[in-house]
Amino acid sequence: MEEVRPQTRPQTLPIQQALKTRFALGARLALLSAAGVVASIHPGAAWIERSYVNGGYPIWQHIARAIAAPFPFSLGDIVVLALLAFFVLSLRRGLRGLFDAMLVLLVAYAWFEIAWGWNYARAPIEARIGTFDAAAVNPHAVAALRVKAIAELNALAPLAHARESAGYDRSALRTAWLPIVRALGDRWNPHVGAPKWTIVGPFMALNGTEGFINPLTLESQLAPDLLWFEVPFDLAHEWSHVAGFAREDEANYIGVLTCLRDPDPIARYSGWMSVLFALPPLPRYAKTTFTPLVWSDFAAIRARNAHNLNVAFARFSWGTYNHYLKSNHVASGIANYDEVTRLLLGIPRTRAGLPRVTVR
Repeated sequence: MEEVRPQTRPQTLPIQQALKTRFALGARLALLSAAGVVASIHPGAAWIERSYVNGGYPIWQHIARAIAAPFPFSLGDIVVLALLAFFVLSLRRGLRGLFDAMLVLLVAYAWFEIAWGWNYARAPIEARIGTFDAAAVNPHAVAALRVKAIAELNALAPLAHARESAGYDRSALRTAWLPIVRALGDRWNPHVGAPKWTIVGPFMALNGTEGFINPLTLESQLAPDLLWFEVPFDLAHEWSHVAGFAREDEANYIGVLTCLRDPDPIARYSGWMSVLFALPPLPRYAKTTFTPLVWSDFAAIRARNAHNLNVAFARFSWGTYNHYLKSNHVASGIANYDEVTRLLLGIPRTRAGLPRVTVR
């Protein structure tokens, strides 16, 4: 056997270290270039619909769901915390650390865009279905919808309250939801399920956020202080984001139709409650407008908000989200939530409660 001289091993270390340094630098530059390319791309609506929403995105959504589903908590929380930790630690390592920190931000942004953010470039529903009637959106129709919502709430309240202890049927909710997203352009079946526990739950209660999806892992989270009759609509809303409908009015629209199609009275009550809250507010309602059960639910909402909501934090966070929406092709910002009324009035529906579509 050939004997290895003692000086051989130390002499190879500088070469190995140089190779490792060059490899690390090359990997950083390659990652930076790839992330930069993704961040600079602004795909058109036609490509988004054909190749992203109904192309690559469904594959990623199914993979993300398969990975995250076994965890009872939000895997996205772990991802975000890891990115934040790497960012903070990088800042403590001088110039190279600053480069790495900037790289983390760019990679996170590119991940957001590829994983979900490109859904904002999808053409609005009313431009894609061929049946939207702008003339149907008028003050008379709004008033009629308000009357309908009030009547439905009064009729459904005792039925929904009778099932409060049993809770809503999530399986039935998904059954009502899936045909809607397919009618509106998804040529695939999104995989959705129960909302996940998240570490930001207390902050959601503080600013009045009812739910969100983590765009990096496509998991749905709901606020821990939601009332039982709020959950079906909010969950269907978040599922709709997962299905590629990024605009808030469209997620609200799908959430409402889902609840109204669901035979579960809790879901239907949840849907009509959301319709009422999306309409332009009236100065006051007469005491006889709603039954005592409905009034008690309104009181429960007010009590919850009075106890949990921090006005200053809510203004700051919703102001930030307003800028975020406007930077992502939603010109009206957070006002987009209430624009669901346009879709409810302007899009005709079939007897099955599905949006009537003539263009695919």
